[in-house]
Amino acid sequence: MEKYKLNMSNRSNLRWKTLLLIFFVFLFAFQTSARKQRVLVLHSYHQGLNWTDNVSAGIQSVLGREDDVELMFEYMDTKRNSNPEYLKEFANLYGLKHLKNKFDAIIVSDNNALDFVRDYYTDFFKNTPIIFCSINQFSDQLVKGIEHISGVTEEIDSRKTIEVALRLHPKATKLVVINDNQTQSAILNRNNIKSFWPDLHTDVELVFLENLLIDELVDQVKHLDPNSIIYLLNFSRDKEGNFISYQENIEIIREATKLPIYSSWEFYFNEGIVGGMLTSGYKEGELAAKIALQVLNGKEINKIPIVQSGYNNFKFDFEQMKRFGILPKQLPKGSIISNQPPPIVPQYQTSLFVIIIFGLIIAIILRYSKLKREQNEKKLIQENEELDRRVADRTKEVVFANEKLELQTEQIIKQNQELEDHRHNLLELVKVRTENLEEANLELKSSRDRLLRMLDANSDGVWEHNFANDQTYISKIIWDKLGYKSVTISNTKDLLCKIIHPEDLIIIKQKHRQNKLGYSALFIVEFRIFTSTKDWMWFKAKGQILDYDQNGKPLNIVGTLINITQRKEAEETIKSEERKLRVSEKRWRSLIEQASDGILIYNTDGHILDANSAACNWLGYSADEILTLNYSEIDSMHSSSELHTYWRKLNASYPSLSFESVQKRKDGSSFPVEIHLSLIELEDSKLILSLINDISERQKTERKILNAVINTEESERKRFATDLHDSIGPLLSSINLYLSSINKFESEAEKKNIIKASVEAVNEALVSIKEISNNLSPHILNDFGLEKAIRSFTNKINLSQAISISFYAENMNERINHQVEVVIFRVVSELINNTIKHAKATNIEINLSREENLVSLIYIDDGIGFDAKEINAGTSAGMGLYNVFSRIKSLNGSHKIKSHPKRGGMMAVVEINL
Repeated sequence: MEKYKLNMSNRSNLRWKTLLLIFFVFLFAFQTSARKQRVLVLHSYHQGLNWTDNVSAGIQSVLGREDDVELMFEYMDTKRNSNPEYLKEFANLYGLKHLKNKFDAIIVSDNNALDFVRDYYTDFFKNTPIIFCSINQFSDQLVKGIEHISGVTEEIDSRKTIEVALRLHPKATKLVVINDNQTQSAILNRNNIKSFWPDLHTDVELVFLENLLIDELVDQVKHLDPNSIIYLLNFSRDKEGNFISYQENIEIIREATKLPIYSSWEFYFNEGIVGGMLTSGYKEGELAAKIALQVLNGKEINKIPIVQSGYNNFKFDFEQMKRFGILPKQLPKGSIISNQPPPIVPQYQTSLFVIIIFGLIIAIILRYSKLKREQNEKKLIQENEELDRRVADRTKEVVFANEKLELQTEQIIKQNQELEDHRHNLLELVKVRTENLEEANLELKSSRDRLLRMLDANSDGVWEHNFANDQTYISKIIWDKLGYKSVTISNTKDLLCKIIHPEDLIIIKQKHRQNKLGYSALFIVEFRIFTSTKDWMWFKAKGQILDYDQNGKPLNIVGTLINITQRKEAEETIKSEERKLRVSEKRWRSLIEQASDGILIYNTDGHILDANSAACNWLGYSADEILTLNYSEIDSMHSSSELHTYWRKLNASYPSLSFESVQKRKDGSSFPVEIHLSLIELEDSKLILSLINDISERQKTERKILNAVINTEESERKRFATDLHDSIGPLLSSINLYLSSINKFESEAEKKNIIKASVEAVNEALVSIKEISNNLSPHILNDFGLEKAIRSFTNKINLSQAISISFYAENMNERINHQVEVVIFRVVSELINNTIKHAKATNIEINLSREENLVSLIYIDDGIGFDAKEINAGTSAGMGLYNVFSRIKSLNGSHKIKSHPKRGGMMAVVEINL
């Protein structure tokens, strides 16, 4: 029984455990199913850029409506920062933020983001579906190595845009293409236009404005032929690398010219371009998001085809079309027109309804008055006819019956009186109807006055001009702002002629004449008005003709007045600050130009931004030529990476440093310099000021001194050789004498004394050799030359079999300058010594050659590697080589060492001009 109870208890516990397990499994499954799907959008550019924001809006229009999708955005900002160091730091930041984040899909926008995903695919994006969009010049090579990918390409249609522009402007003589030519896509788009241009069979001249500063672009655009068309391809960086937003560049071009502007980018639309076959960032983002939604719903991404169309449409701005006389029927079929006003009836429906009601009321009143007048006149005529008939009857009766004359006469007089009363009543009725018509006219005038008062309540103010009576009305709020009281319509025109600035009055009269003659329906003028407080106030008047007579002449024009005084004052302040800035820049330029040393200013990428006359003269470049160079192109001693190492050392705590280098002139010659670098920190960037001093004469002096030191050292070594001969020679002779006489002695004690004396002599000789060995000059170098000296030296080392040295010599039959032989022999000795002591190498290869006046030494070992940057830069004396390389430098030679701590091995290259 107890056993049965125990089994039942175990079964009950097992049942509870099973239910608890099922509960936790269900809870876990519920939490798992409740997790939102996460999508990362990686943008190449920065938030706030019109194109980037349009792509984001397109993505959000699809995925933003999904409740179970969480969107995250990252911006690489490569429009303003694209150097390798920045991209490396961005990768580090991405790893810190998202290495542990699991994304169900990643959308990459534009080529830089796709390149980033491809370069770091195994680090961050392995097995994650990748959806790309806005990819220029798409090819399979761009997605090589990415396993799960699909997306939307980007192909702008420059040809269709240019074809429609030429068709809409048949009198054009030039097509001016504005392009920064700074990126690979910009260059490809430029070449694409050149490739199809001959197929258009047009006499229009094709002109490119590229690689310009902003001021240069504005100047050239201002002076374009009036029969030109502008095709704005892209201008987001000037030739100095300065970033310009899309809104800024279209505004600059729009303010500089009145010519028609076309483009292929939708972000310029409604910003001043006429239109074109426009590529939509919003549409590309929408298409990419739809692909991502398919992936989130479980579809295999590699089975989703790449989208290559659906994001280009013909779009045109109606305001710009009006400027250049372009009619909607001239546009390609299916074109989208923005800013096109609605038909006149819907646009002014309320006003027309009120006018029609008033017109109907007036028409009814007039019609009623006319009908009543006609009825009265008809009745009066009938009565008159009846009267005439009666008179005739009476006359007949008088003829036929004279006796009834008196009675009939009285009756006629009575009837005439009744007729007169009736006629009086009819005149009174006509008078009443006329008074009613005048009251209706007064009511209509009152309605108009109420409308004007409503417009007068507008804070900007309104105005109206009647061309028939040449009278102008301006709302009271404007006169209050100006401080004038008791202004009537009759004296408005005379007052305006007195208080409007004379220069502006001429422009206003010209515009008024154009409106009056019907040349223009619009009136837009900015002008100054003299206030009652003796100040000038700026206004902007906008108006449009509303009514025309039967001959098409304007009757009246109505518009608004806007106070723009603050805007004009702000513009004047900006101009004043610009003048001060130019004066400061002129002072700064004068100081730089007066400096005797060369001065270069460049950014952290090495692009030269400014140079004084001394630098231009030393290097042989003109001021314009030197600004097209990178600093690494004129420094023949340091690589680009070494120069960046120097520049990165500059910061707030270490604002300057100095080093020596060699600079290359335009004609190919070079000269040694001493460079002093200083950091210039601006609000949004960092610049480097390089002060350059020619040290050719100083090096000549140092070379003479060093040559004298070398000669002195060699003399000392010869003296040491003499000392060796004099000191070691007698000791060796004594040892020889001891050993040769040992057999002459028979006793062991005497032999031991001889051996002891010999050992002491040997020890003394070893001590002497050790003391002077480091100063010994190899006689084989003096007697037989450099090749035999190195070969003899390496053969002796090979005897040890601890390391294998291969030595090759070419064109070294003739002796060269003794100092050069000594320096190269010391370099070889020091390199071999360092390899044996530090490199743990098994093989050494030495190549010595001569070509005309150039002696070259190439030294290679297979030992462990090291960091060679500091030795090449001259900032370290590691491995005991610095002094040897100083001798090479004194002989106008150069050296280069290559090695890598991980890959191992070392190669040294030495070149000396004889």
